[in-house]
Amino acid sequence: MSPSTCKTRRWVCEPVDDQLVRDFASHQGIPYLPALVLWRRGYRDEESVKRFLNPSLGHLHEPFGLPDMERAVERLLDAQRRGDRVLVHGDYDVDGVTGTALLLRGLHRLGIDADFYLPHRMKEGYGLTGKAIDAAKESGASLILTVDCGITAVEEARMAGKAGIDLLITDHHEPGENLPQALAVVDPKRGDSTYPFAELAGVGVAYKLLEALSRRLGEPLEPLQADLDLVALGTIADVAPLIGENRVFARFGLEEISKASKPGLAALLEVSRLAGKSITATNVAFGLAPRLNASGRMADSKQALELLLSTDLEEARSLAVKLDQYNRNRRQTEDVILEQARIIAEHEIKERNPRVLVCYRSDWHEGVIGIVASRLVDDYYRPTILLAEKEGRLKGSARSVPGFHLYEALLAVREYLVTFGGHEVAAGLVMEKAKLKDFTQAINEHAATYPGSVFEPRLRLEAEVELGDFDSETREFFERFRPFGMGNPQPCFATSGLEVVGTPRVFGRDHLKFTVRKDKTTVPVLAFGKSELILKLEPGRKEALDVAYRIAEDSYWGKKGMQLIAKDLKLRYEPEDFGV
Repeated sequence: MSPSTCKTRRWVCEPVDDQLVRDFASHQGIPYLPALVLWRRGYRDEESVKRFLNPSLGHLHEPFGLPDMERAVERLLDAQRRGDRVLVHGDYDVDGVTGTALLLRGLHRLGIDADFYLPHRMKEGYGLTGKAIDAAKESGASLILTVDCGITAVEEARMAGKAGIDLLITDHHEPGENLPQALAVVDPKRGDSTYPFAELAGVGVAYKLLEALSRRLGEPLEPLQADLDLVALGTIADVAPLIGENRVFARFGLEEISKASKPGLAALLEVSRLAGKSITATNVAFGLAPRLNASGRMADSKQALELLLSTDLEEARSLAVKLDQYNRNRRQTEDVILEQARIIAEHEIKERNPRVLVCYRSDWHEGVIGIVASRLVDDYYRPTILLAEKEGRLKGSARSVPGFHLYEALLAVREYLVTFGGHEVAAGLVMEKAKLKDFTQAINEHAATYPGSVFEPRLRLEAEVELGDFDSETREFFERFRPFGMGNPQPCFATSGLEVVGTPRVFGRDHLKFTVRKDKTTVPVLAFGKSELILKLEPGRKEALDVAYRIAEDSYWGKKGMQLIAKDLKLRYEPEDFGV
């Protein structure tokens, strides 16, 4: 079953002052189309262009600018002096696991005794709990240091205090109305934060803590910088915007991943069939991260942590194979839930046409529903919440569309929730089963306060161009825009009036490959998930097709050329014209 009720996307290309852009391109000495994209994204002066095109570790901000950083460092220095044991409390997703691995490596390197605690997704759920505090007492830890969690753990902070355990929180999620009573709460999203970059992932905040601690101890930063592979993994997997400091982390971290100096990453690259390749953010997002995440989704995230910390290649290979199998199981489970969720979603849209999709089934696997929610957002372009049942309560994962702030929406309907947390585009929640109907109504009433345009699917274009506009200099310059991701998407262009030449063919599961021509330029096109269009494309028909696309390299028999990765296709004729 494929989605049948998603609205057609509207292509949007905001106007710009072309002469200003051409003057800008001339002044910067760069080709026109890259200059246009830079201009659109707000890089309009020499310094910002230089920082974007040439990221440097020197561009990272002063770590002591983060709130409570001084307090956190002082307590860790005390731990080093007194020989206190620190319990690093992470999370079960890639951001939390990489943050935990980073802190353990860094603390041990700096002479601080540290152990870890990772909550079990199905047994404990997200965040700091009483069970973790008990584990700290049992292990003899006098200090809990969180990563990627803790910002809403108000009651748990009180519990830790009563147990005589100090608490340092590092997080990147939105705080609640009150901050936990901890020795330090290091979070760039705190309302009183003056830190210049608020979009760090959890692992990014952990890096800043280790950087501050290393500086205070007079230790060189090179060993910490060698762990930027972990920072890039967590930052990209958490879909943090790849701008500012995150762009620096991703650029240099991807280089470290390509080196595969850690046995765990070398083994992970092997099972992902990426060994020996130059690693991109796409490789991380669709190759490495799902395997690391599968451990926490289908079993126990400790195995992902063990892989990242492994110092033995054979042990790492054994763990990587396990994670790969978990990922296969995850995909099978996801496919089943996706089909079921689409049936529910299409019924809801047909009957009520809600702005926010809320889908529930008691037997859904709670480790997978977040991925399926993302797939439904892609299908129907609506904020989506999927809920499964656990011990009489409903546990959910939510994903959003640009412009609809999930955390603020959940905050507005918090009376129906037991607990919730997250940020603008992703969140988790728990509610009593009896409140599902009222919650669904309330969050859709909240969504009704947003402009209708927020829920209209749009594809933003950088420009409408001709195929011949992409000369080799322009294509090579766009390579400097990498790494692409949230906040820095690969530029999307459109060309109209294309002719399909040759015979289109289906490849893979449901993908389409064909060739287009206009004027004297002929280019291959890959359209993922568009195999059904093979019956509608009519080769030889002039000015038949408009394509929105991203450019990619096409290597054939040692020759480098260009191919288009289609984001959307529009036929200029009705398929009925030729009997389809």
